[in-house]
Amino acid sequence: MTDNEFLALVENVYSFHTKRAPGIPIAVQMVLIAREKLGKVKMGAVAETQVCLSDAIQFLTGCTIGNKYLILLNKIGRYALTLYDRDTGRGYRVSVDIEKIDAEKMPETHKFFLRQRDPSLRKDNKARAESAKIIVDEFIACGRDIFTCQEIQMKNYAKPPVPSAAVCERCGESFLLEAESQKICRVCDGIDDYYSLVE
Repeated sequence: MTDNEFLALVENVYSFHTKRAPGIPIAVQMVLIAREKLGKVKMGAVAETQVCLSDAIQFLTGCTIGNKYLILLNKIGRYALTLYDRDTGRGYRVSVDIEKIDAEKMPETHKFFLRQRDPSLRKDNKARAESAKIIVDEFIACGRDIFTCQEIQMKNYAKPPVPSAAVCERCGESFLLEAESQKICRVCDGIDDYYSLVE
């Protein structure tokens, strides 16, 4: 793939992601590495973080949260992904290796992955965009040198079954059961109580 083809692909993922986040080109390259290693198979994916990486996986592989071929392990919080053969569980894990990011040659990228960029970037959109451009330029200059790729075997790679549904005894809405004895949905039970009605 030429640099121009790679950058065109990145632009498509930016459009899907809706932001020009610096993690997108890095994530695109990670997916490409794993796909090259894996070859043409029915693919499943794991993302170890919820940020840009999961959108690049969804856009470039067709593995999504909705079709259950993308497993999101966002509590791990590592910028890493795995693509695997759904029939055998064999796959490849690609991760950003912080030891391979030279803090002198790639200072903004190094700060980005350690979450040490200037806190003012949270409020200053122009400065954030400038920082993002620097990270992308640093990454393009180094190419694939910041990654580690490992061959792996998934421990549990079967697609989870579709759970049964029930009608909540409190709200009357249909919900997916976690246990057959469950009578109340997670919202009414207070577990996932994420909103309140406006009266």
